[in-house]
Amino acid sequence: MMRSVAVGLVSLALVACGSEPANIELSQRDATADECPNGGVVLALDGEEQPAICNGADGRDGTDGSPGRDGAPGPAGATGQTGAPGASAADPATLLDAIASAAGAIVIVECNDGVVAAGGSGTKTATGTVITAEHVTTAMTACNIYSEAPVTLLGTATTISQRGARDQVELSVSWTAAGQAVQGLTPQLNVVPELGDLVAVVGHPGLPEGTLLEHQYTTGRVTATSLASTLAASSAMSTMAAAWQSSWSTDAVAWHGNSGGPVFNAAGEWIGILVGGFNGGLDNAGPDLSIVLPLF
Repeated sequence: MMRSVAVGLVSLALVACGSEPANIELSQRDATADECPNGGVVLALDGEEQPAICNGADGRDGTDGSPGRDGAPGPAGATGQTGAPGASAADPATLLDAIASAAGAIVIVECNDGVVAAGGSGTKTATGTVITAEHVTTAMTACNIYSEAPVTLLGTATTISQRGARDQVELSVSWTAAGQAVQGLTPQLNVVPELGDLVAVVGHPGLPEGTLLEHQYTTGRVTATSLASTLAASSAMSTMAAAWQSSWSTDAVAWHGNSGGPVFNAAGEWIGILVGGFNGGLDNAGPDLSIVLPLF
């Protein structure tokens, strides 16, 4: 048997197998509050009411469920690009070891005019000359080149040449056999390091008093890269402005006798010569900052 139902004021047709359809009237009304507290309808078939169909009560929000389990790990990401190798930090001990291996080229320069003697430090170049400070040789007529202690005569200067007014001279030297055996260094010209760079000073502080004939090594940082304005503003040093062109300073310790001695950068390259110093106070007998002249 087949039954079809429509809600509202409709006709309900019931068909039995082998019989004519019967029309049944279906109607509905709103249920009362007593019948359905939350509202609903009451159906009637051919005027005979059926039980009420009530709406359900409003539900309350449920509590949050507990978190589910973590999912399986995702696939591994691709390997990133390898970074460039880092540079090793400048190390004073390593720098001094590198300089000491070629220290035979660092020499004592002693000049005289027959009466007065002057002394300083210098460096033998790869071409067989010696570079030192001009003020070590000023007004002197002869210069001898010696090794550090044990002091050995390495040669005698034959000519002294200066470029412009700079406090730097190059000596042509007649070398002894001992002097010829010394391997010279290649100067790196016109190099001014950056502020804060590590540098090393080598020479013979105390040489005018006949002491410290052995190489003395000091290290420090670059404290200023251009002293032009400082020299020009100082009445005591303004006359050296031309001689100390492009000079820079370091807190590496130096003294009388270091003049003309070599200065090395963190890579162990010979980049300058020691020419002077600044003193921090009148009651301080020694220089607090050393002045370096680039090689020209």
